[in-house]
Amino acid sequence: MRLHISRIPALYLYLSAFPSQSSSFPSLAITTTANRSSLSTLTMSSSSSLPASASASAGTTSASKNNVGLSDIGNGNENGNGNSSITSWRDKIETSIAKSRKIRGGNYVQIATVDHTTLEPRCRTVVFRGFLKPDPNKAKAKAIATASQSQPCIMKMITDKRSNKFQEVTMSASNLTSTSTSNPQQKGTCSSRNSAEMVWWFSKSSEQYRIRGQLKFVGADETEPYLLQSRKEQWGNLSDMAREQFYWEDPGLTYSTSSTEKENAGDSGGDGGDGGDGHGEGTIPAGGRDEHGKVLPAPDNFLLMLLYPTRCDYLRLTDNFRQVDDIVEGGNEWTWASTRVNP
Repeated sequence: MRLHISRIPALYLYLSAFPSQSSSFPSLAITTTANRSSLSTLTMSSSSSLPASASASAGTTSASKNNVGLSDIGNGNENGNGNSSITSWRDKIETSIAKSRKIRGGNYVQIATVDHTTLEPRCRTVVFRGFLKPDPNKAKAKAIATASQSQPCIMKMITDKRSNKFQEVTMSASNLTSTSTSNPQQKGTCSSRNSAEMVWWFSKSSEQYRIRGQLKFVGADETEPYLLQSRKEQWGNLSDMAREQFYWEDPGLTYSTSSTEKENAGDSGGDGGDGGDGHGEGTIPAGGRDEHGKVLPAPDNFLLMLLYPTRCDYLRLTDNFRQVDDIVEGGNEWTWASTRVNP
């Protein structure tokens, strides 16, 4: 086999291939001549054929490049979380979170609910704020919260009681069952009215978690002392900017300049008048703090939002691995049943 590379600047190469007596593959001899001035084209002529195995390998490579599938959405050269053995979604998501910890916005998740008035879906982005540790004083609650090898499963977020999501989830059962429709699957029930689904996409590892479950809102009127304490702790852990938002005007209403005026008054410290929270009436307390810099008690509209997972649909695009986990109750024992399914 002979290769001709013509018109290379200051260099002219002749590559000659000669069949070897001891091997089916050719050996190469290279000589150079320096007398050309420009680079143009590469041409190749061959007097011998490639070995059959080499031709088959080339054909396989060419065919694989044309097979575009789900793995091409992610990085097909990676192996995701390693092997494809079945492990609980809770174990998987712990690894995914660790990989994405330094990615800005890596803890943003989407929560979908249903507007039972129009029967239309509603979706919004919220911040995942960790897993709720189980109540040590209640065995069954602890079993539900740690259904995966003593790992907490209940997912924490926050929301405003004035938001649409709260209204959509907490509509009365009478309003749900009175919906006029001929499709029984569209009629709401007491058990399904607080259903929601979270979607969490991890761009670092090309993984998607669809977590279905029941939402619970923890407000100032909560009767469980442990949940009340968790709400208080979450309020104190918020940034000043996040706390301020709960003193803004009602969300969804037409914007007015009074909102800005109240915010500016709050930033200047207010006049410390007769506001019940230690700030001037109608003003927004800067950072949700009083004039001494102490964090104010959480307002009634601040809610700790908990998702109690019942099902997780996991998909890893690097190798098209998909797994479904369902929670299984057995007395005071709760476990996750994992099944690999087609992507």
